[in-house]
Amino acid sequence: MGSLENKKLMDLHEEINWAIQANSRPDWQKVCFILNGMWMPDMLDELWRIKGTGWLNNLANFAPNASGVNVTRLRCAIGASLDQPPGDFDGLLRLLPADQQFAIMSVRAVTQAPDPLTPRLWSKFYWSTRSLPPPSYLPAPGSSGTATSGSAAKGDDDAAHLAADIATALTANAPKGTNPTTYTVTVVFRNLDALKIGKGDTELAILHEPNVSVQLSPDPNSQAAYQAAISIVNLHLKRNWGLLKPDVEISLGAQAGVTTPGPNPTGGLQAQVEVHVTTNISLVATSGVTFGPPVKPGDPPDRGALHFGNRDYDVGFTPFMIGIVGHWDPP
Repeated sequence: MGSLENKKLMDLHEEINWAIQANSRPDWQKVCFILNGMWMPDMLDELWRIKGTGWLNNLANFAPNASGVNVTRLRCAIGASLDQPPGDFDGLLRLLPADQQFAIMSVRAVTQAPDPLTPRLWSKFYWSTRSLPPPSYLPAPGSSGTATSGSAAKGDDDAAHLAADIATALTANAPKGTNPTTYTVTVVFRNLDALKIGKGDTELAILHEPNVSVQLSPDPNSQAAYQAAISIVNLHLKRNWGLLKPDVEISLGAQAGVTTPGPNPTGGLQAQVEVHVTTNISLVATSGVTFGPPVKPGDPPDRGALHFGNRDYDVGFTPFMIGIVGHWDPP
């Protein structure tokens, strides 16, 4: 199920709570719009949380009049958690894709099944929905409190903490017959920023997530690199356009380290675009410039870079590197 320890889901959850509770009259149109852009299982989980606040019937009354959303899909999802679904529930359900029908009927079974029925007879995924405690109400604007829920209370996903990334990438400019693959293991101080500007859909961070890494290649002639790095500036963009929900980070970083054999000290700048496919997997594209001592005869070649310089220094330009990154955060 969609855990509120997932930052993106927590942001949407908070937006929905603010829309309901921040003003004297809930903004049901905004709630419907946010729910409409969510994956069906995540929407069903959030609707269960809304039910815990006592507002679900009010949302159900408004949903048929919502604009700019898939009203059929939204009403079916709401009906799955209502004690008494709408009279046209079955007809609406048949209009949805098979996977969404399954998700809705699984929740319907959970919420309506008699208590003595063993949970093993229900969908295991959706049994956890019923066990969700209702979220606490948001504090009034200007107060110092924060919203909590059963999942969020276990820890703030935005809090700075140590984590790890594992990446594999293909470098440009690798000579024919050589292996262009690299593998990188990184220990990162996740969510640590010197300064953050903005919140929610658009965030600009200064001195973002310092990290140390080791980069290796299966090509025995390629150098191993040990680096410490930090993003000088990082722009994080999150959008919710219905079925399209891009989550992109654009950054410019500085790095320093050594390559072996040698060791030879290096420094450089790197531009990166990262697209978060899920909370645990990202696609990245990078380009960078490194500075170091001159390349000497017999030194291992840097397969992915174009080298310039003279007998006093070397400049290596990596046109691009594309790869996949796996993110791990401690539970």
